[in-house]
Amino acid sequence: MITGRLQNRTPDDIQVDALSSREWRICDNRIAQDNALSLIGFIDKHHGIYEVMEFIDPVEHSHFPSLETAISHFITTDP
Repeated sequence: MITGRLQNRTPDDIQVDALSSREWRICDNRIAQDNALSLIGFIDKHHGIYEVMEFIDPVEHSHFPSLETAISHFITTDP
């Protein structure tokens, strides 16, 4: 089962890796990188809009006006 947003996640818990000039991979630092469960989503920029694909059950798609707000979508608690 994919737990996704069921777990609290602070800004320090996420890692953002640029894959290209318009694509980012989002991982949970608390899970070993060689574990597929560390991958929690992707951000993809299309025509100035940032699309988030978050791996929860079911997979969720959201849209945001900036990269910062797209990244903050993965944060589920205050630091």
